[in-house]
Amino acid sequence: MKRTCSWIPAVALWGAAVAAQAQIEVTWSLVHNRTVLMEPVRAVVRIANYSGRDLDLTPRGAARLAFDVEDQPTSTVPGTGQPLLRQAVIIPANETREVEVNLLDAYRIVKGQSYMLTPILEFDGLRFSGARLSLEVQPGLELLKRDYGVLSSGEARTVSLRLIHRDGGDRLFFRIDNSSTGYCLGVYELGRVIRFFVPRLEQDADRRFHMLHQSGPDRFVHSVFDYEGGPRGLTFYSAEAGGIRLVRDESGGMQVVGGTAYEADPENPGMMVAPALPPSHPYNVNLGELPAKGKAPAKDKRGSKVVDPPKDKRGTKVD
Repeated sequence: MKRTCSWIPAVALWGAAVAAQAQIEVTWSLVHNRTVLMEPVRAVVRIANYSGRDLDLTPRGAARLAFDVEDQPTSTVPGTGQPLLRQAVIIPANETREVEVNLLDAYRIVKGQSYMLTPILEFDGLRFSGARLSLEVQPGLELLKRDYGVLSSGEARTVSLRLIHRDGGDRLFFRIDNSSTGYCLGVYELGRVIRFFVPRLEQDADRRFHMLHQSGPDRFVHSVFDYEGGPRGLTFYSAEAGGIRLVRDESGGMQVVGGTAYEADPENPGMMVAPALPPSHPYNVNLGELPAKGKAPAKDKRGSKVVDPPKDKRGTKVD
């Protein structure tokens, strides 16, 4: 009898834990589980509220969403002081919401290494956690790096193109730093890259940065960023690797020469279509056997070819 009674508190605690965990369900996923250093670490968190009360995730609300970011076992990364949620989120009872977050804004993920991430939702004195997932942060292979400006001016820039392998292919990234302060202004993915064309990087008279890289057998991407690291344009071109290039015009601007830009699809707003490619053989190709050298086919007075009459097996002409 004593042994049976000793199980009662344990069973009660287990039942309470299961009931509490069932009140709120937290599931989530990383947009990319492999990123280049200082690239935004984006995640989507799905919160199902079965508590019977509204979940208020605003700064003054009773619920709070956070992450445990481990850089080593039992060692967590400190926060940056910036909020994880950039907008107010309220989840009514018995409803589900998905929220997008950028972990790089809220936590100091500033080293190239592996991290373990766990979402934690605190509500009514309880902690509800999601799955523990891994994140791999890589410095990336540096393909090109250039310095612009004077350090003493406070506005010097260091820009670089970096490459990592993810999503089944090589991906190219543009990084810009304020080299006067050591602060990274941004890291942006430029898309898929293939290694038949060396990426180009130039600066125009307005201090904007222009990148040109190859993303497919006959497709190229022209990306533009301003001096503060803000994206200012993205254009796709159809061309051959040996013909397309960046050229500076008389006013100091940069132009793409040797390619044809993709066009907007009138039937599908927001979609781009490739221009029609020239034929592989821009000249007519005659099929069939060529006449013997030194002997042109005979023609009659009207210019038509004269066909010899057929012959029998002995070579005699047949009338």
